[in-house]
Amino acid sequence: MDYDNIELFLNLAFMEHWTEIKGLKIRYLHKGEGVPFVLLHGFSFHAETWAEIGLFDELALHCSVYSFDMPYGPKSVSDKFDASGRDEYAEFLSEILKRLKINKPFLIGASISGEVALRYLAMGNPARACIVAGPANVKSLGSSLKKITVPLLALWGENDSISLPDNGRIIADYVKNSEVYILKGAGHACYLDRPEEFKDLVREFVKEVVS
Repeated sequence: MDYDNIELFLNLAFMEHWTEIKGLKIRYLHKGEGVPFVLLHGFSFHAETWAEIGLFDELALHCSVYSFDMPYGPKSVSDKFDASGRDEYAEFLSEILKRLKINKPFLIGASISGEVALRYLAMGNPARACIVAGPANVKSLGSSLKKITVPLLALWGENDSISLPDNGRIIADYVKNSEVYILKGAGHACYLDRPEEFKDLVREFVKEVVS
């Protein structure tokens, strides 16, 4: 991976860890202590993405933050596998959290990882709350979303052509304890297009959950 900021590279290397799940080596970053946060990247990205927008370090000031290189995507350096269905990735996420003894975390997932996070929750797995950005394949989840009971914030870029903002209506209809917000002028990776607004929304949502 290439980095323009050598200081960021050295800082992340210091926080790099590995674990093994079902024979696969999975890389993750960890920093901080306190309430656990689990950050999951989109298909074309990697664990460092959340550090590059400053969210990883900001959360780590007061929380125990994990950013996983999920076993999909061209930039992930974890061992990869092709799931027969997205539920398999959600089950894989559950295995990672159990292995590292991460109990009831805040989940943040983008694109495919947003979908994986929603499937994880719909299976009845534990979390304190969840934030998804442009989650993929929302329509395929359908009424299973009714099983999600934790607070959920769903964010979309106004110009998202991969997961259409209209999918927010499905979240609003099926997830009782949910908020949907559209970031104007942003695309699919709304957290990259509007990082400061994205982080502001994360802060406000977390405050609501913990208050």
